[in-house]
Amino acid sequence: MKSLTFFLSLLIALALCGQTKSYDLAIKNATVFDSKSGTVSKNQIILIKAGIIVVVTKNKKDFLATKTIDAKGRLITPGFIDTHIHPTDVFGDYNAAPEYLPKDSLMFYRKKLSDTYLPYGVTTAMIMGQPEKWLQPILSWTADPLPNYLDIYTVGGALISNESRKPYINHITVESPLAAKQKVLEYYKLGIRHIKLYWRLHKPEFEAAFKTADSLGMKIYGHIDQNVMFMDTTLDIGLRNYEHILTLDNSILHFQNDGKNFSLQMQKYYAPTISNFPLVRLEMFRFIHDKNKTAMDSLINKLSKNKATFSTTIHLMAEQFGLTYFINKTDTLLSKEQIARCKESFKIFMSYVKQLFDKGIKLRIGTDCANGGKAIISEQLLLFENGFSVPAILQISTINGATALGLDNKYGSIEKGKRADILIWEKSPFDDYKNFLATKTIIKDGVVYKN
Repeated sequence: MKSLTFFLSLLIALALCGQTKSYDLAIKNATVFDSKSGTVSKNQIILIKAGIIVVVTKNKKDFLATKTIDAKGRLITPGFIDTHIHPTDVFGDYNAAPEYLPKDSLMFYRKKLSDTYLPYGVTTAMIMGQPEKWLQPILSWTADPLPNYLDIYTVGGALISNESRKPYINHITVESPLAAKQKVLEYYKLGIRHIKLYWRLHKPEFEAAFKTADSLGMKIYGHIDQNVMFMDTTLDIGLRNYEHILTLDNSILHFQNDGKNFSLQMQKYYAPTISNFPLVRLEMFRFIHDKNKTAMDSLINKLSKNKATFSTTIHLMAEQFGLTYFINKTDTLLSKEQIARCKESFKIFMSYVKQLFDKGIKLRIGTDCANGGKAIISEQLLLFENGFSVPAILQISTINGATALGLDNKYGSIEKGKRADILIWEKSPFDDYKNFLATKTIIKDGVVYKN
């Protein structure tokens, strides 16, 4: 009789199991951030199978999972997306970077790049230029995403026009409009779906590359700077995705033909210690703010009307003046008065970052520095300290980047069908913005990351 009872119980249990779907990972009792609406939902359960989010719903009991994590009400967000990185910053600079990535060292390099970003919550990144000799290994990484490794996409080499000076290691020279068109087609055939037009690309090559890439449905990004091309012109051509908010000032200063007066101002406040790029750019924003704010307002309005987007790159502008939570390099040549002026100029710069946001221009994280994983947290803190809300910062760090990269079908939000790249926060930035620094359990492709 006891054997019969046991047998019947076993049959019932097996029948119930057959009715209940099985998952690889379940996260229960979660407070889930909706990156599209900027809201949170409590008491959620996330069910994951084969690295994909299958269910996001209110807590329920009828599920089976190989592994279950009890979030205990903690905040859950998508993994961060850095839309502007360079592996040359990680593998070495212009002089130290390897000429090529040897086959027997590929996993070493892939791990080194991942270790720069993934431990800080960055699960996806876009390479905005690298040597072409590195292209095949990087494309193989893109085609083979793995748990415990950063998901990587690339634009190939950033396109520049032919000129006398030696091209930088991340740049590819196109000698004519036809060559620009052919390079875009070459990249497209390799499976690349993103193109970067660098400021050293002249208008004929720019237009040829843009029109070709646009006709193929590729995503196009422009670093518009240094009096070669200007934002007004590139907007008219059709460019919408811009790299670095810091490039806004150059278009204004050139069209106002006020470079001489700006040079005099630099000499007045900094000569003979003019020493670094961020200082010059911040002073340029200050000069425009004081002398011709209406021109900047007009450009921002035009960018807004044309639905432009920008990568941030604000840690880079603040680090040397002691304004960031980690500092690798400070400018020791500046006096206390000069440092104070730089800090004031950074506030002016950040007021324009906020103005872009308030005008509806989509911002996305793009760190463009060697310590990109740490820098993304630094940028989150700087954004909050300069008027941004926590929901807005999380959107800038996740869905905005995914959308600008055309990858929002895979990344950027916690919903059915998306990649299971998830952060479980020990402490919530909704309680204290400094919790952007908090420890996070990182889940990549549905697997808990172990550094």
